[in-house]
Amino acid sequence: MSSQTTESTRMIEFVAWAAVNKKKLLACAAIIAVGIAAGAIYQSNRNRAEAEASAALLKVDKPGVRPESAPEANAQAFLQVATAHPGTSAGERALLLAADALFRESKYAEAKTQFENFLRDYGENPLAPTAALGVAACWDALDKTNEALVAYQDVLSRFAGSAVVAQAKLGLARLYEAKNDPAQALKVYNELTRPNAPSAWSTEAAMRREQLLSKHPELARTNAPPAVISSVLSNLPAANLKATNPAAAAPTGPK
Repeated sequence: MSSQTTESTRMIEFVAWAAVNKKKLLACAAIIAVGIAAGAIYQSNRNRAEAEASAALLKVDKPGVRPESAPEANAQAFLQVATAHPGTSAGERALLLAADALFRESKYAEAKTQFENFLRDYGENPLAPTAALGVAACWDALDKTNEALVAYQDVLSRFAGSAVVAQAKLGLARLYEAKNDPAQALKVYNELTRPNAPSAWSTEAAMRREQLLSKHPELARTNAPPAVISSVLSNLPAANLKATNPAAAAPTGPK
């Protein structure tokens, strides 16, 4: 039997099968059409929800537009956006901005709750490391040293490749100093000032390292300064090397 005859036979068989199963085919086609329509409606609603959430957040937070004399948006305004637009990108950012605003208002316990809410609800969000750092900073600001140590270490273990790691290490080193463990603090400062690990926080780490060694010169005997420290410190005025006791830094929020 030729190939053309075989193909013709198969076509006839398919037409016959389709005729017998016409109702089933129509039902399947209807289901597919409904699925496509539902997907289109969902995407349309999703896009509309995102647009509405972004517009609501923009009304509250207008970076670069607000006059310098105008007060910053308060936490409640951000929380209203987050509550009204859950599950949207803007709603997620609003929740983190609310936590940051509470922190800046010195409402550390409330800020910690909102940072924790963000991690619970949006743990896969790229801003989750910032929220985790926020939790640690809140414990730190509340003078809960042990809890803050655990929280900073949690940031380092869960978000090792994140941009907030250096800030978490600085907080960790300062707490080691507060617990009278200068050797551990120096170890962290050395990590932050390694030539192969530069960061925006290297300068501050270098200053704190020098302050620590001025208080504990015995540590300098076995801890030669990394090469990068000399170049960093050479560009700093001597006044910047005075010992300080800074409060916990506010976590860098979303922009």
